[in-house]
Amino acid sequence: MHTRTPATLEAKIERLVREHLLAQQLLVRAAVERAFSALSVSPGVATQRRRTGVRRPSSAVADLAERLLEAVQACPGETMAVLTARMGEKSRALHRPMMRLKKEGRVRSAGERNATRYFPMGKKAA
Repeated sequence: MHTRTPATLEAKIERLVREHLLAQQLLVRAAVERAFSALSVSPGVATQRRRTGVRRPSSAVADLAERLLEAVQACPGETMAVLTARMGEKSRALHRPMMRLKKEGRVRSAGERNATRYFPMGKKAA
């Protein structure tokens, strides 16, 4: 005997769909709250500055430039990666001393970006 009518089946299906949608909305709301709570725990992380604001003294840059010049004279035609490995410094730390040496005409460069090679322009003044 068939007691279910299409109307009762339709009502049960509608109820199941509403329950499913309500459950999904709760899950989505919980996920969004978790995402935003993770961001609000440490709000300064995204806005932190990388620089410390501390500048190297001119004498430190000059000393580093002299060491860099010695490395260029020892390995003429090498890239900054080789020079940094030889000196034990980071390439970013050697950028300003290299610019200083180039400006003074003690070093010349050839190439672009990572393929730049550095050559000494003469003997170190005594």
